[in-house]
Amino acid sequence: MFKQLTTFFMQKETIISNEDKYNLLTGRTPILVARHLSHNLKKAGINMTKEQWSVLAILWKTDGCSQQMLAKQTYRDKPSITRLINHLEKEEYVIRKPAKNDKRLNLIYLTNKAKSIEKEVITVMNETIETATKGISDTEIELIKKAFYTIYQNLQKQTL
Repeated sequence: MFKQLTTFFMQKETIISNEDKYNLLTGRTPILVARHLSHNLKKAGINMTKEQWSVLAILWKTDGCSQQMLAKQTYRDKPSITRLINHLEKEEYVIRKPAKNDKRLNLIYLTNKAKSIEKEVITVMNETIETATKGISDTEIELIKKAFYTIYQNLQKQTL
């Protein structure tokens, strides 16, 4: 009888509904991580959203990107990336400059203000991630990474 109960509960634990899967991918955990990041940035005196950070993070690696490249790298459409860049420009984090070989194309560059906060923002990001992943082993992180990569690949095959 004990063996049957154990088998029953083990099976119950491994059955994950599509609703559970959806919530894991889009639900409260990603939202809570974003909230903590926003809170931690604000606490550090940095007035920046997660979305703005995602654009700056790309520019910190490769300054002078086109809006199209930023849209592609952040998985945003053209109107969304334009609004983000407009706001970053208003906050004096970025400037637009015409490309040298194609004046119709604007490239997005970091300002000194954005460059000066890079280390502080990365520190806040790292602290937030460390807090979020406390108690999770490197092996478990690798499994999560592999699972999300597989999900990404599955959806890439179904591009809209």
